[in-house]
Amino acid sequence: MSDNSTVSDLEDYNLSLHIGGLFANMAASAMGVLLPVLFVYTTFSAETTSKIQSVIQTMRTFGSGVILATAFIHMLPSAFGNLSDPSLPPIFQEEGYTGWAGLIAMLSALLLHLLEFVATQRFFDHAKELKLKKAIQLQQQGGRVHALDRLQDIDGSDKKELDEADSLEEGRKNPVAGVTGLEEADACLHMGHVHGGEILLVNKSNQHRQHSHPEKPDSPNGTLSGELDDLHLEEERQERRSRTIGTYILEFGIALHSVIIGVTLATTITTSDFVSLLIALLFHQFFEGVALGGRIASLGFSRKSLSPWLLSAWFACSTPLGIAIGIGIRSTYDGASVTALIVQGVFDSCSAGILLYTALVQLMATEINANKAFRESSLHHRVTQFIALWLGAAAMAVVGKWA
Repeated sequence: MSDNSTVSDLEDYNLSLHIGGLFANMAASAMGVLLPVLFVYTTFSAETTSKIQSVIQTMRTFGSGVILATAFIHMLPSAFGNLSDPSLPPIFQEEGYTGWAGLIAMLSALLLHLLEFVATQRFFDHAKELKLKKAIQLQQQGGRVHALDRLQDIDGSDKKELDEADSLEEGRKNPVAGVTGLEEADACLHMGHVHGGEILLVNKSNQHRQHSHPEKPDSPNGTLSGELDDLHLEEERQERRSRTIGTYILEFGIALHSVIIGVTLATTITTSDFVSLLIALLFHQFFEGVALGGRIASLGFSRKSLSPWLLSAWFACSTPLGIAIGIGIRSTYDGASVTALIVQGVFDSCSAGILLYTALVQLMATEINANKAFRESSLHHRVTQFIALWLGAAAMAVVGKWA
């Protein structure tokens, strides 16, 4: 994307063709980003829905490869080229520092990592507080043993707080009283707490009681399962919020780059150069739209939510916005000027850092390597997803020859 043409002779500038390119880019971007979203919001039979979900998953994986190649093939080389141009000040030359593009990309990825952590931490802290509160409520209902058994993911600090709450309840009824088969475990009781060996005995006894005498739904202990289900639902909500934040960040990085390439396209004078660049960008925007649309479709927005449509619209309009800016400044814009080179280089570096972090960490590592469901899926499914990932990267690498 480093076609830094100087628009000094406007006689060869085909305004109608450039305006047509604006709408063509909008159509290609909208088609790519809306394809996965519309699949999700369309009602099909159960079998068809299952197949569509599989297709969307494959499109998301294909999009991960697209985003990865966009950063490596389209952004970083352009950023290094712009920020190492001989016309730039000495600070960008050999006597200064020649790694500005890589440095800016790395700082963008580090800052993105910090911002994402801060944004998601408060949601997980809220879930942690809710979990502790539920556990205390279960103890007060006589469900202390069940709570400890089922809430195994409470960390040490939470258990300490829970034990401190226990000490305040000292003198209350022993939570394991009335459970048969625990006479031999009495020696393990200390200050009203239940220890590991005890829990195993209680679980075994309770399992027998549940099979022999199922508890009534309206009994205090009969609500434990529902309480714990609420906790799991809360955890799922936190995970979805985290993925939503990641999708917003991904869209920001893609949109930032799209505006820049729109300006580059609009300030290209020669018709032959413009047409070849336009065709390459149409494929580029469509593939990126598929990648982003797959992420948006996976967030599970309600049918009444405007978020998926607003996110899709912003992506579809980002490159046309850049083209409109480029058309407006075509008489004064000099793509080879020092200011233009630095601005484009910095923007491409920032976008590269954002997309590299998103592709490697949020998409590839999280949705493939650290995804238990993916690891336990069929061999055919795993092979298909890896092929889709590599094909996405290959497709954008080929497009990089022209754009």
